[in-house]
Amino acid sequence: MNRFTIILLALIGLAASCNNTPKSSDSGMKKLSAITNNPENPTSIFLTLLDKTEDATTVSYLAKGVYQDDTVGIRIEVDKGIPAGINPDGSVNEELGFKKGSIKFIKSGPESDRFVAALGQLWQVSEVSSMKRAVQPLVFSSNKAAFDDAKPTTNNFKLFFDEDARVPGELFFTLDTYQHLVEFQEKGPQYRSQIVHAFAE
Repeated sequence: MNRFTIILLALIGLAASCNNTPKSSDSGMKKLSAITNNPENPTSIFLTLLDKTEDATTVSYLAKGVYQDDTVGIRIEVDKGIPAGINPDGSVNEELGFKKGSIKFIKSGPESDRFVAALGQLWQVSEVSSMKRAVQPLVFSSNKAAFDDAKPTTNNFKLFFDEDARVPGELFFTLDTYQHLVEFQEKGPQYRSQIVHAFAE
């Protein structure tokens, strides 16, 4: 076997080994961050979007962050094409703007229990330690365009938890597929207990 043949075989072997290497997902490339940048006044909770899966009608994101050196997280399932809740003239689309369950928060494992426990600690809601299997708030789309999962966008929503209660839990929610993060921004501390208990089992 001459030198040229040896080199050629080595190159073929190298190419084959590269082709057989599993493709790494985005989840392995993104660094998780703390879920709040102000623990003393945690008005906003952040999670990093990792992997994305989809079917004919929904798109699902695994979202995680770090709280006190522990990984916390949930799965967020979003209906495709959520209609705009704001009309071109700036008025509210009463017919299409509100929909229950168009955004769902789904338990993804022990990290979801840790997420609810962390939310309880940060928002000073006691005796919560585990998450329900799924949480389906009433959703209002604060956008002038329908949700499009095919391109990076920033999408704003208002969520109502336990909407039939005398004082429903209200929360602003941002799904940013451009920066790969979600933000839960409280409307006011008076809603904290309702929101945490809506998530807790």
